[in-house]
Amino acid sequence: MADDATELIVETQHLTKIYQNRQIALNDVTLTIEPGCVLGLLGPNGAGKTTFLRLVLGLHRPTAGWAKVFGRVMNPNSADLRRRIGYIPTNPQFPRGMTPITYLDYIARLFGIPSGVRKPRLATLIRAVDLLPHSGDSIAHFTPGMTARLAVAASLINEPDLLIWDEPTHGLDIEARRSMLELIKTLAAEKTLILSSHNLTDVDEVCNHAAVLNKGQLIFHGSLQDLKGRIKKNHYELDLDGEQKAITKSVAALRGLAEFKQVLLRQRRLEVKFGDETPNSALLAQLFTVLNDNKVTIITVRTIGMQTEQAYLDLVEREESRGFARLYKDTEAA
Repeated sequence: MADDATELIVETQHLTKIYQNRQIALNDVTLTIEPGCVLGLLGPNGAGKTTFLRLVLGLHRPTAGWAKVFGRVMNPNSADLRRRIGYIPTNPQFPRGMTPITYLDYIARLFGIPSGVRKPRLATLIRAVDLLPHSGDSIAHFTPGMTARLAVAASLINEPDLLIWDEPTHGLDIEARRSMLELIKTLAAEKTLILSSHNLTDVDEVCNHAAVLNKGQLIFHGSLQDLKGRIKKNHYELDLDGEQKAITKSVAALRGLAEFKQVLLRQRRLEVKFGDETPNSALLAQLFTVLNDNKVTIITVRTIGMQTEQAYLDLVEREESRGFARLYKDTEAA
């Protein structure tokens, strides 16, 4: 972490939001975001992701704690700080009677960007998001992918230092989603980003850090590598080559080993699940030895389950079970 708080792009301390004195949307969230960080903000529906983003943007006032952006406390009056942020809400909406050129020009005017700067900048952005062929078309006829690209251009018009994008790939088809992810990768080279997403494959591809919220509480904040490192890698799938008789013999030998909790064979695809007591490297060595002794060749080896997704699900599941245990103990004590 940075030594000097002014180096931080975002810093929150005990950030809490309670709606109508009864709904705790965010509870005591403390985290920091350094320059160059691409943070994937994860959590189930109702976890507090959008509330967190709105507090960082100063659209809501916190009930307790604070959020600093660029070293200064953010609140609804911090228009000067918001001018340095590019924001995309979930399912962005645009005036249907406008074209990309007229809309971006309007947004640039709101930012007070002079004409000499405004015109070339919006032309550059329209090209960058691949809307040049549609620059004079009515927004009313745009596909979801075109609308998403226009939202990106609008969020960049003020040349922001921080991008906050809420579900940027939501509702996009495969081609539009791929285009969006490539754009995020390009921007990540020079911007700090916070991406709220339900799509863990997207987070795995473009983010280097993650924050996981569950029922308003921060249950993980760190590098994506640290998040993946929290899961036990004990479930593997192998594609094999060799005589079917030799493969069947190998499977029988593996099923005789105590630490191999599950050994399944479908055609020439082998699935194995290890116990937790022995390091996976030792068990993989045993597996390879058995296959080698039977002259079975390995074509591919892979862990089952996308690592970021598995780590996320494990985290939320553990937090839920702890909550249940606390509730049970409280009930027992009563």
